[in-house]
Amino acid sequence: MTGAAVTDRVRAIRDALVATEDTVCLQRARLVTEAWREHEGEPPSLRSALSFAHVLAHMDLDVRSNPFFAGNTSSRPRAWMLIPEHGFSNDTQVVLEHPHLGNILDGQVPEELLAFWQNRSFGGCCAIGHLAVDLDAVVHRGLEALIAEVDAHRDEGTEEQQVYRQAMRIALQAVIDWAQRYAEAAAEAAEDESDPLLREAHLRVAEACRRVPARPARNLFEGLQAIALVHLAIAIEGHGMSVSVGLPDRVLGPFADEGDVETGTALVAAFMLKIAVNSILGRGYKSLTITVGGADHEGRDCSNALTRHFIEAANLLRIGDPPVFLRWHANLDPQVRRRAVELLGQGLSMPLLVNDAPTAEGFISVGVAPEDAWEFCVIGCNELGIPGRSMESATALVGSIQYLGLLNDVLLAPEAEQVSDMTDLLRRLEQHTLERAMQMREQGERHRLRMAAQVPTPFTSALMRGCIARGEDLLTGMEYRLPGVYERGLTNAANALAAIEHSVFQEGALTLRELTAAMQSDFAEGRVRELLLAAPKWGNDDPRADRWAVELVAMRERVLDEVDAHFGGRRHMSCHVVRSLHHVDGKRIAASADGRHAWKPVADSIGAQTGTAREGPTAILKSVLKLDAASNYRGGYNLNLTLAPPVAKPDVLLPLIEAFFGAGGQELQVGVLDAATLRAAQREPDRYGDLMVRVAGFSGRFVDLSLTEQDELIERAEAARA
Repeated sequence: MTGAAVTDRVRAIRDALVATEDTVCLQRARLVTEAWREHEGEPPSLRSALSFAHVLAHMDLDVRSNPFFAGNTSSRPRAWMLIPEHGFSNDTQVVLEHPHLGNILDGQVPEELLAFWQNRSFGGCCAIGHLAVDLDAVVHRGLEALIAEVDAHRDEGTEEQQVYRQAMRIALQAVIDWAQRYAEAAAEAAEDESDPLLREAHLRVAEACRRVPARPARNLFEGLQAIALVHLAIAIEGHGMSVSVGLPDRVLGPFADEGDVETGTALVAAFMLKIAVNSILGRGYKSLTITVGGADHEGRDCSNALTRHFIEAANLLRIGDPPVFLRWHANLDPQVRRRAVELLGQGLSMPLLVNDAPTAEGFISVGVAPEDAWEFCVIGCNELGIPGRSMESATALVGSIQYLGLLNDVLLAPEAEQVSDMTDLLRRLEQHTLERAMQMREQGERHRLRMAAQVPTPFTSALMRGCIARGEDLLTGMEYRLPGVYERGLTNAANALAAIEHSVFQEGALTLRELTAAMQSDFAEGRVRELLLAAPKWGNDDPRADRWAVELVAMRERVLDEVDAHFGGRRHMSCHVVRSLHHVDGKRIAASADGRHAWKPVADSIGAQTGTAREGPTAILKSVLKLDAASNYRGGYNLNLTLAPPVAKPDVLLPLIEAFFGAGGQELQVGVLDAATLRAAQREPDRYGDLMVRVAGFSGRFVDLSLTEQDELIERAEAARA
């Protein structure tokens, strides 16, 4: 099985996948309903495990759409796998990104299913997601070893803990049996296959599935196959958005040097396509993130041949998901470093980059052991976690701090006329933020405990370190439970505060009453908006604006420290994450003091608002460095940096990246965009299927984006060229 032959087949599988229209698959919904009817009287953990096992034992198996690996979540690619335990609903961001999918569920779910789940569904469209499991245990120990661990603790603890371990055992065995079904299906497919390459592929899958994930993998293919099956099983169990693939180049490191370069890249690409076909929410399912590279806790570079294979596979596939993040550090392999900037300069928008030092320091500062902290990965759009050990820092069960929305609440309140100066305004904003944060933490804690009790996930929990010994769901039993809070709107709020200080309290060009009246009218009279837009802006290395971003982050830390002290437990993790929420948030926020019109999007990242970065990319990076990521963004941030093609050469990009990361910057999403090319892609999408972009928290083919997001990217490209 040569690399060139596999590469050609992989390209054909990729083309078929991107051309496949979204549909709805009811198979899992029907099978889960059958199992719930039979086992409704069982404890929730047993009911979940028995339902999971019923689905895996009876679902259709697809060994032909991608014959190089086994595993599927639905009966066919791009067919939405519904999770009625959480409901029959779409996702706001999916609809925004793919408007044509807004009504995909209409009339698709039979009345008997709707009626059965009406008072049983927990809510939402899927479980929590945003996690990475212990793949080292999957690949090098195998699920049978985890079953043996369950048996060793079988009689320990309370009856509830013993029952939960029983559920774990059922779920682990169900995945082993599922793999055996694939072994039989692949062997049968091989008998019917006349193409020698495909016959060999089926036979290899059959051999691998007879062994993994039950027992340790013996080679690279078996390791990848074990990961693929477990990853897809987690989705079938009910976890939703952003189930990360973790650190596969580290986990599979013992097999990294097998085969030639082309064969290795083709094999990894086929694996990534198997992950991409996950059909929860069809093409709207994003951020199945893969993290490669990085150092360990002793500073040794962990990149290897597989690191390069994953980066090259992203270039080969050009499908957006799974996105590849590269962990950057001082001792990163020069070849990996150079290839990354070459691909970014060519406009791939991948790999995304995350800096090791401030990220690991952030985890260590909240009590994570160094050897664990340096095993971090990206577990969502840009959220951070540690495979098998932490995830709550990204799920942000305790809600979001939307700075601009909170500031608008204060400015548009009746008592706002009494604000005397900027200190008074910040005091009121801090009090309002504290009240909201206290409510969110209390609600989040209740939600977490309710979810663990009512819709537990024993298979996924068995893959989290310590949960077997504790006999608990991952939501209560993980090694590090780090309360997380999302944030957005920092850029707009900093600009708003700078504008208020400049126009109201320094220049006296308008009163606070005139400002709020203009906001309430959506700037019907343009003079006020012109004053606000002319004020200093975040992202220009201008202390008049940057000081307000720093002050807002300091305020947030004071607020959350107070919340931590009230509720107890570990210190919080804060994550600036967007995906498409800058549009969703914007539709909820009226006109604001930064001059933004009502219901328009907020900033797409922690960087400058599009069109306001007047001093170039270096100034943007200098502004962001003032936020001190290691202390203030332990959960991660996303930073879009858009460059015009003429300046995005490797010899320019590399020192820019190294200077930013060397000074403590945490994450960087480099987009090299040409407005003329993007407009041509809008007119003739068939000619630009390989044009890749990073929107905010997700990557994708430009031609697959909604018109709203395409226009947003064009605006960024024009601003970068100006």
